[in-house]
Amino acid sequence: MPGAPRASLSGALLEPRVQRWTLVAIAALILLARIGRGAMANFDDCYYAEKAREMLAGGDWLTPHFSGVVRLDNPPLFLWMIAGLFRLFGVSDWAAILPSALAGVVCVAALHTLATRLGADAFRAWCGSAVLLTTGYFLKYAGHAMFDVWLAMLFVLAMLTYRRAWEGSLRAWALLGLLTGMGVLTKSVLGLFPLIVALAHLAWSGRRRVLIGPGVWLAIVVAAAVVAPWYVAQLRLHYDQFLAEHVRWLLVQRGFTATPAAHAASPLQYVIELAQVYWPWLPFALGGAWLCTKPAFGRGGAGGDAGVWNERVTARLLLLWPAVVIGVMSLGREKKLWYVMDAFPGLALLSAMAIAAWARDVGVRRRIVLTGTTLLATVGAVSAFTPWFTPAPRRPDLQLVAHAARMLVPADRTILTPSGDYFAVAHQFVYYSRHPLGMPLKDPAAVRAALDRGNWGLFDAAQRDTFIGADSLAYPVVVTSGNWSLVHAGPRPAVRLEPSDAFE
Repeated sequence: MPGAPRASLSGALLEPRVQRWTLVAIAALILLARIGRGAMANFDDCYYAEKAREMLAGGDWLTPHFSGVVRLDNPPLFLWMIAGLFRLFGVSDWAAILPSALAGVVCVAALHTLATRLGADAFRAWCGSAVLLTTGYFLKYAGHAMFDVWLAMLFVLAMLTYRRAWEGSLRAWALLGLLTGMGVLTKSVLGLFPLIVALAHLAWSGRRRVLIGPGVWLAIVVAAAVVAPWYVAQLRLHYDQFLAEHVRWLLVQRGFTATPAAHAASPLQYVIELAQVYWPWLPFALGGAWLCTKPAFGRGGAGGDAGVWNERVTARLLLLWPAVVIGVMSLGREKKLWYVMDAFPGLALLSAMAIAAWARDVGVRRRIVLTGTTLLATVGAVSAFTPWFTPAPRRPDLQLVAHAARMLVPADRTILTPSGDYFAVAHQFVYYSRHPLGMPLKDPAAVRAALDRGNWGLFDAAQRDTFIGADSLAYPVVVTSGNWSLVHAGPRPAVRLEPSDAFE
């Protein structure tokens, strides 16, 4: 029959195992093919990559450093992974990004498995993974050397483990604790969200005996055992600095008392940003949430208190997942949409529920899966084998100067920078130059004195005019690119002394 091969292919794509491996292959094409094509961004990417590089170079894998200075704002798990890849493959952008990209692939596959374990049919499971794989924010940060997609992967794996723990497996509860502890060692208290969602879900489902039972306590103990060694070690080694950076600055100041106007975002900031960027899936996510409300809040039917996982239990978990993550993070003062990356897999499952409710006909579903798979595979192939979708260069002028500094500046010399926004420059420059960048100097005389001692200076055009000015011949530009210059003190004219001068 003429249409048989196509029908056979679309039918095969409705088989869960075929779907999962097809999605893994496509996700690998889309997420792995692009890494390392463009230079990393200044702030988080280069900051974490440089911390990992200094772990490897300095041999201190316990205490993170940046620019040679102890920095305790971030736990070390993600840094350990990058440093391990640096050891295996050398220091490179693609090695720094690889953990996040791989986490994205695993997240897509694990979400498909989770959907089936939550009672979804093959079509709905495929839709959940496809929605996640076509979510712009998820794709963007899977290509960054940042914690967030890795943390989302841990969340999905934790929910998959929680589904097994629901049935009474102590081993599953212990694994849930392990994943939670790994999350805390990745991004501090944000790693607690999977356990919080699980506990809230147990409470809503009426399983109060389980809530205070040995499984939950085992999860808490395992999580604490994973987290405690690094936190205790830092409290012993750097007590005051750890409290100042990790507790007061990272958790308290950035979470609740950030003062700059730009950080004091509206409590609805996450909702507003999702309304702006979560397209085309926002209507479907809202539709899925609406579909969940009736079983979640309705009466009748077997409840979770009987230990039966049913439509009501699934609906409650799908509502709690994004609500807890976005709701808790909305209490903070500083809001960045990638802080709630954990919510995106949950939103994808809600979107899939609405799509499945709309497309009930088997023929329509087959066409959606076949067309969607073809489009995703095409995007993956284009991503892998053409220069399309390559990220735009990020401050190439600063990177060129940084690479020049790596070749020209001796290892025992300091590169200083005049007053200005130090952290807007330092992360990218330090990572690409492999040189520490001194903290800003405000006094022009101090800048010149430092240059006279053989140090080097990194200046933008305005700083060069302010701090060097008329002395540009004495402090010539060695390398310049765009707005940035590398400056070094020129040789001073020789002074001839007569023997009689010693007696005058």
